[in-house]
Amino acid sequence: MQLESFSRDNCGIAVCGSNFNKYQLNILLEHCQPKEIIICFDKEEKKGEDKYFYKLYNLCKKYSNYCNFSFIYDMKNLLNLKDSPTDKGEEIFEQLLKERVIVK
Repeated sequence: MQLESFSRDNCGIAVCGSNFNKYQLNILLEHCQPKEIIICFDKEEKKGEDKYFYKLYNLCKKYSNYCNFSFIYDMKNLLNLKDSPTDKGEEIFEQLLKERVIVK
């Protein structure tokens, strides 16, 4: 709902956690026909840790043959732990979006 309040012309879904699966992918592909899927999970780790980065990277890599995939990863520590990428407002979200990690 926060994403929609930024008046973006995009489709966003909640996955209720920090996982994404083939069923959810199929729903997006069928109903939204995306050019790119951007994973925007809540911040789960503190600066300097990279386990979460590789979790997101591997998730996107797993499905990258279906669609272009990227993910938001807060490299500049703009978010607090447990914040979603939209929690700090549209300006911070746009910055995170521009700095997203594109998975090929």
